[in-house]
Amino acid sequence: MLPDHTSFLNQLFSTLEPVPGTLDHLQLDHLCYRVETQEQYEALKSHLLEENELLVESPINGRRIATFRMADPFRFREREMWLLELPEPKAGSPYPEGWEHVEFVTDRPLEAFAEWMVEHLGVEAEDIDRSGMRKPLNADLRLRLEGGLSVKFHELALDVVILMELAAT
Repeated sequence: MLPDHTSFLNQLFSTLEPVPGTLDHLQLDHLCYRVETQEQYEALKSHLLEENELLVESPINGRRIATFRMADPFRFREREMWLLELPEPKAGSPYPEGWEHVEFVTDRPLEAFAEWMVEHLGVEAEDIDRSGMRKPLNADLRLRLEGGLSVKFHELALDVVILMELAAT
């Protein structure tokens, strides 16, 4: 039911990396796939449950987000991504169905990583969305790229954050 992710990642990497391989040292943590309707969310979640492990489905910002550990990883270049995020559509915030963003785990604290992005990716400092830096757990930096693409950078992998959240409940 999920379309191939390769063209999405090719477009994202060609937009983000000034030189191919610039991001090779970072863990590509997970992919996010959006659907347009509640019915599509339930149908895709049900389909994904047939062969994959639901790690958690949590309410975040007024809608559920399901995170799956895939039975077979998504592959891209030399990378394997085992996690998929599936957000439920949020009322009043329509998104077209498709791959929406990826998230990386940084190799340094976020402020230092923001400086690295300016220096090595050619990102303008004012284009780095730092609003996620206020999150109490797994703060993030975000870049909105052309074509509606988005990428986030965290210090912790999503499956580690899920384990921490589950342990705290």
